[in-house]
Amino acid sequence: MLLSAFLAAIALVSFPSVAGQATASFRISVTVVASCSVQTQPLVLAPYITGGAATGTASPGSIDVTCAQGTPAAVYLEGDRTVRSQSGVRMAYELRANGNLWPAGEAIHVKGLGPTAIHLAVSGSVPAGQKVPAGDYEDTAVVRVVY
Repeated sequence: MLLSAFLAAIALVSFPSVAGQATASFRISVTVVASCSVQTQPLVLAPYITGGAATGTASPGSIDVTCAQGTPAAVYLEGDRTVRSQSGVRMAYELRANGNLWPAGEAIHVKGLGPTAIHLAVSGSVPAGQKVPAGDYEDTAVVRVVY
């Protein structure tokens, strides 16, 4: 009964009427920028006998490119495709990405998958017939992703 008396009293109280109202649109925006990142794992070529037959990959390398969803990108592996000894002797090598020949100066074109990396399995070989001194040879190539 107390509740019903309270509700009846509230019904008798007059509230001021609303004189008017105004509305407007409030816009919210954001720009999603194209972005890419790259991670690498080294490639190790199989031992080569000077002047001998071609040799392949001992341990494959990889390049993982992660770009914003739908972002087109070109992946370059810069360099002249030669390894060099400590004394400066150079020896040519070839690279393949996902089984396809990857010539120097050419790009692999990809499209971003958002948080999922695009995996390029990198293998290589040393062409036959290169007469070079015994020793360790290496190269450091720059992976450049243009988007």
